[in-house]
Amino acid sequence: HPLHVTHRWLMQVDGVILAGGKSTRMGSNKSQILLNNKPLINHVFDRLHPQVGKIWISTNVNLEQFPENIQFKDQLEESFGPLTGVYSGLKQAQTDWVQFCPNDCPLLPANLVLELKKFITQANAEIIIPRVDGFLEPTFILCSKSLADDIPLYVKKKGVKLQKWVMAHNYICVDFNDKKPFTNINNKDDLALIENA
Repeated sequence: HPLHVTHRWLMQVDGVILAGGKSTRMGSNKSQILLNNKPLINHVFDRLHPQVGKIWISTNVNLEQFPENIQFKDQLEESFGPLTGVYSGLKQAQTDWVQFCPNDCPLLPANLVLELKKFITQANAEIIIPRVDGFLEPTFILCSKSLADDIPLYVKKKGVKLQKWVMAHNYICVDFNDKKPFTNINNKDDLALIENA
């Protein structure tokens, strides 16, 4: 019956902002660094919000500008970078597919989720990943929730690199032509470049 068909572009996905890093190069909590008088993570939240059903924030420090009930801490005893946040996000989210993005990319594409979601019905797809100029963007993956329990096992056997974990699964690359929306803020020079753009 046509009413029972779930169109891929209508399927809701939860979004998870990865904000659990140590921000050592910025000297303070990167989420709260101001860009044009607004915290970096607020820029990310505002760009992602229209694209997903609900946003969660993976953070080990409470961010006072957001409700506590959308924030969660790492759900593994040992933290090993973005892959920890992906695991915790997959566990926290309530949808079959989960869109991830980092807390330091204030220009993230306004069509990110729309473009990645087009591929979730492809046979055996587990991860949809943006590719820009031939380079993968693993912190922007759209990921099947079914992979959550694979991560602790993978870490014990293979290591903690997010991109290598992605490549160990059935992944589909989606090409984006403009790399600017994927620009991340690693230091104060990067911040100044975007502020002055």
